[in-house]
Amino acid sequence: MVAADQVGDDGAGHESFGGSMIVDPWGEVCARAGDGEGFVAADLDTGRQDTIRGELPSLANRVPGAYRWPEEVTA
Repeated sequence: MVAADQVGDDGAGHESFGGSMIVDPWGEVCARAGDGEGFVAADLDTGRQDTIRGELPSLANRVPGAYRWPEEVTA
């Protein structure tokens, strides 16, 4: 999960403090930005990704019919 956050004043008196991060499915923070402007990067460990997919088989429970756009709806 990539969680992007804002930093600075939006001009309407609302201040944001940053803290963007990259988090794995178990909640482990892989990388976190400081409280100022910056960027976040993390290496993708494909072996760990395969392990997590085995432990958290959400894709195995996918119901493809539930994700189709209804034909009667026009967008």
